Amino acid sequence: MVIGLNIDSMARYWSQDAENYGNIIADELASFRVEAWQKLLREKLPAGTKKVLDLGCGPAFFSIILARMGYEVTAVDCSAGMLEQARAMIEGAGVEVNLQQMDINHMDFPEEAFEAIVSRNVTWTLLSPWQVYGECLRLLRPQGRLLLFDANWNMPLYDEAMAERAELRRQECLRKYGDALECAADITEPFDPLELPLSGTKRPYWDVELLRSLGFGEVHAEFDLTERLWDEKERLLYGETPLFGVFAMKFSRSPR
Repeated sequence: MVIGLNIDSMARYWSQDAENYGNIIADELASFRVEAWQKLLREKLPAGTKKVLDLGCGPAFFSIILARMGYEVTAVDCSAGMLEQARAMIEGAGVEVNLQQMDINHMDFPEEAFEAIVSRNVTWTLLSPWQVYGECLRLLRPQGRLLLFDANWNMPLYDEAMAERAELRRQECLRKYGDALECAADITEPFDPLELPLSGTKRPYWDVELLRSLGFGEVHAEFDLTERLWDEKERLLYGETPLFGVFAMKFSRSPR
C-alpha cells in the first residue's frame, strides 16, 4: 500500500527534477536518438494514424518528434515544472502540441479520443498503473495502438546481486566518462521508490498480463531495445535494467 506518496507529492517531486530532465531531453533532441525513435515509432504506428496522446510527456521528447512526423499530438503531465520545460522545448522546436496539465489516472478526454497513446519511462512512476492502463483503453479508438517504453529501474533495490553489478557499472561509467547521469541534487520533496507498486515487479511480464486482462489484443513485448535506442554510455550505466517496449491494440469490438 502506498502511504506517503500521492499525485500532488509526485507532481512536486518531478517539478523539482524538471530542469535536470529538461537538460537531458535537450541533449537527446540533438542526438541520434531522434532518428532512432522515429524509425521505431513508424514501425509500430499504423498508416493513417493521426491523433496521438503523449502520456506523462515530461519535457516533451516524444511530443516533439511525433509532431515533426506529422501527427496531431496532445501531451499531458501532472507536473507543472515538467510542463514548463515542455513548453520551452516545443517552442524551440517550432512545432504545435496541445499541452495540458492533468492527472493521468483520470484524464479529461472523451472516450475514443485518440488513435494511439505513447509513453516513455512513465509506468514505473505510477501509483495506480492499472488505473492508467484502463484509462488508455477508454481513450483509444477501436484498433488504436498503445506503445509503452520503460525499464525495471528500481529492481536493484530488491536484488542484491543486481545492485552490486549496477554499482560496478556506475563506477566504470565514472572512470570512463567522468559522470554517471546523476539526478538533481536540490530535490527536497520526499520520495521513496519502495512505495511505488511496481518497483519490485518483474516487467514487462506484468504489463502484458494486465493489458490482456483489460481486453487489449495483440499484446506483446520486446525485452531489450537498448541497441537501437541507447548510446554506449547508457548501455554501460543502465545495462542491468534495459529499456523494453510493450505494444497492444484495442479490439474493434469486445473479445469473446
